[in-house]
Amino acid sequence: MHVLLTEAKFGDCDALCQPLRDNGCRVSRCHTREGFCLALAPGTTCPLDDRADPPVLAVDVRAAGDEITAREFGVVCALRAQVPVVLVPPAPGLPVAVPAGLADRVVVTDAESLLATCQAAALIPKQRPMPAGTAR
Repeated sequence: MHVLLTEAKFGDCDALCQPLRDNGCRVSRCHTREGFCLALAPGTTCPLDDRADPPVLAVDVRAAGDEITAREFGVVCALRAQVPVVLVPPAPGLPVAVPAGLADRVVVTDAESLLATCQAAALIPKQRPMPAGTAR
């Protein structure tokens, strides 16, 4: 399972990367360490443009705040690419504010539930594309 991570504040998604990997996920981020969008940074491409293994889920780590930050623009990109988006707080017990316009387009959960879902999804064998003209 390929998961795209973004965050409201620099470093918010750091703690989630390794647990996602430990649960069988391939993890990509929206930004370089310096904060540049991968679609715009020299020598990089957006993970959403990966045709061989595109992200199947976008996770935005955010707490309070009514507006999307510049570091969260990947949420908009994911929604445009029809990739489901999940909002997760940066620490257990913190509330998650859903920005205006996203209320009917995202799911809010906690890290524990997200990891359980990813672990279950990673156990499902991937269906490989069949060559053209081949029946299943």
